[in-house]
Amino acid sequence: MTDRKSAATDDARVCLLLGAGGRLGRNFCRYLGTRYRIAAVYRTAGDADAVRRQERVIDPLVPDRPPPEPRTYFYPIVADLADPYSAKRVAELALAAFGHIDLVVNAAVHYDLGPGTSTEFLERLPYQLVINVVRPLQVAVEVYRQSWQATPEENRRNRRNVINLSSVAAFNLYPDSGRLGYSACKAALTMASRHLASELEPAGIRVNALAPNTFPGIVSVQQVLAALCDLDSGSTTGEVRVVDRDPTDSIRREETKKKGDSAPCRTGP
Repeated sequence: MTDRKSAATDDARVCLLLGAGGRLGRNFCRYLGTRYRIAAVYRTAGDADAVRRQERVIDPLVPDRPPPEPRTYFYPIVADLADPYSAKRVAELALAAFGHIDLVVNAAVHYDLGPGTSTEFLERLPYQLVINVVRPLQVAVEVYRQSWQATPEENRRNRRNVINLSSVAAFNLYPDSGRLGYSACKAALTMASRHLASELEPAGIRVNALAPNTFPGIVSVQQVLAALCDLDSGSTTGEVRVVDRDPTDSIRREETKKKGDSAPCRTGP
């Protein structure tokens, strides 16, 4: 990915992003890199190098003058969430890089599909729970312990919050799809978000869950990002925000089909 000339302003919100190498994480960095200063967590160094970006500062009055040292607004962190010590380290590095954190986005996900009757699958289930539920919650709690715990008024003033990426699979059944583990993880993450919202509210921290349908297949990535930004800028806590296809879309498609016209082309990332 090429460097951007535009960059986050100095007063941009700081986001600690887990799962930066995934579908939502990549698009978060791509589309919201000027809205947030991002501490982006990757599982491997290769993933981090692929999307490293820096701000370039050029004086328009003296364009030939060598630019100053670039100010990093995209800070990659390489951490394997399977490591039990990773949560504390991730929080420490993000806070050291930016001084504070306004938003924690948990987009980390590990897919492992299989039947619940499989002994091998059930033996792998704890790992899936660690990556999808346990470690992301530990990261959020570490940020709270290291930074947010003693500053409730500042937290409220800066609308600090946690957004966990859940899924409609947390409460919808998809028979014979092998999603027992995935659905269980998302259901656990959803309820954990609501409980954590209650526990962190006295500290001025909001916690919400985002539950999109399949993206970009059924809903667009832009819809998911828009919902995420809306949760960040809002005041709700303990909410599970479902992102699904606009019901009017199917009505419009049916009307178009009856007229014999082709449906309009839709583009996305």
